[in-house]
Amino acid sequence: MSRFRSAVLALITSICALASLPVTPASASGLASSQPRTWHVLVGGHSHDQAIQAEGYYPKVITIDAGDTVVWTLNTEEIHSVTFMGTCGDLSCFPPCVFEVNIDISPCGSTSYDGVSGLASSGRMVPAAYNWNNAYPHGDTTYSLTFTNSGANVYFDLSISGMRGVVVVNPAGTPYPFTQAQYSAQARDQIQSDLDAGARAREDFRPIATSTNPDGSKIHHVALGTSPPETARVHLDSMGTSSAKGTALLQGSGVGPSPNPTIAVKISLSGLRPGSVHAVQILLGVCGAAAPTTGLLFSVIFNPATFTLNNLTAGPDGRAAGTAIISQPPNFNGPGQLRIPAAGWFVNVAAGPTADDGATSAACGNVVFHNAAVMRYLPQSVHVRVGDTIVWADDTINEIHAVTFLAGQSLPQIPDWYFTDPTGGTSYDGSTYFNSGALYPADAGRNHSLTLTFTRAGAFPYVDVGNAVLGMRGSVVVVPLEAGD
Repeated sequence: MSRFRSAVLALITSICALASLPVTPASASGLASSQPRTWHVLVGGHSHDQAIQAEGYYPKVITIDAGDTVVWTLNTEEIHSVTFMGTCGDLSCFPPCVFEVNIDISPCGSTSYDGVSGLASSGRMVPAAYNWNNAYPHGDTTYSLTFTNSGANVYFDLSISGMRGVVVVNPAGTPYPFTQAQYSAQARDQIQSDLDAGARAREDFRPIATSTNPDGSKIHHVALGTSPPETARVHLDSMGTSSAKGTALLQGSGVGPSPNPTIAVKISLSGLRPGSVHAVQILLGVCGAAAPTTGLLFSVIFNPATFTLNNLTAGPDGRAAGTAIISQPPNFNGPGQLRIPAAGWFVNVAAGPTADDGATSAACGNVVFHNAAVMRYLPQSVHVRVGDTIVWADDTINEIHAVTFLAGQSLPQIPDWYFTDPTGGTSYDGSTYFNSGALYPADAGRNHSLTLTFTRAGAFPYVDVGNAVLGMRGSVVVVPLEAGD
């Protein structure tokens, strides 16, 4: 999804046409509360220099009671959002603001959420450092929702692929599994784990080698950031009276650079009844609390929202293993692109051969992915000769980037810049403003890369307008051709 020009808006339009951090003390773990409580979740995280962004909600999963309130607080200088889309299947349960504001930017929905309403969104949570055009109303750096009905709710960021969280709501009076202090400790550990994954991705990054054309000019490559490999290991624990247990390994192929990425899911189990057959699914929510997928908007963005894998058959020793490949077509919406999410997926091995959306479980495991982004051009500075070419490509799994040569102009305002078209052209002499427009991961089905040939010597700085506040800036130094070249 474009940060500020989304398919959600197009879908709403077509539907209309068809229709015409302070800590609040919590009760001790395992104790019930007689009064509604307020809980706190952090949105994002960052390294000291903002170069590495943790792209998640922390804690990733929080369990509360009906009547409780969750307050999300922006924890980084990157723009994020908190967005819920309920089970509503028609226009009757969409808040009026859906048809009155730009829901890709502005807050929409009431201060309470029942799991049914078609939309509850913070809008863009914009830090003060951004050069934001206040003609476009945006969200605050905190967002609050009171949850009135029990159930599992998967929520997401409007533009960061794979950035999801889960709120599990139990009936009022149910004992809480953790205190706020325990959730805060989980949040700190999870942020650090995601930042560590981003740091490793930066250290492990290997640039594409420079190549030479027949005329002697060279082609250089610059990556628009990088991100951790799309891999997650899942422990499958026994459920109920079952003795089954094992592991699941999720490995993405082509996630980022390919228009048609896939994820291989390899499962190994023991402790099954010999000869028994078990359906396997990837479902939304967490083990024991499957989230609904029927909402009008939700089911369009996340299509498919769940995946049914190959059945597993136990051998004489009670063991079973198998691999399935999941895929989906290129998706205009960033949240719905095929990614291993930060939270909100679980692998469910059913008790029998029929896929039942988590109604029964022999074994189950929650998927956790360390979603992070390196917000730097790699390399940051490139030295070329007149006539050489640079190719910038967004092969990240989660971010939208850009290349803009300001040529002395001031930094464009946000969100206005996102509405502008690319400058166009394949050559550049450094004398004028040049804008790539937004560049996306390949499976978004949009512009993915920029190719420019440099025709004049000079030093030309450029910037990612949407992420300039995070320090995402680069430069091209062009030297003249020497005699004899």
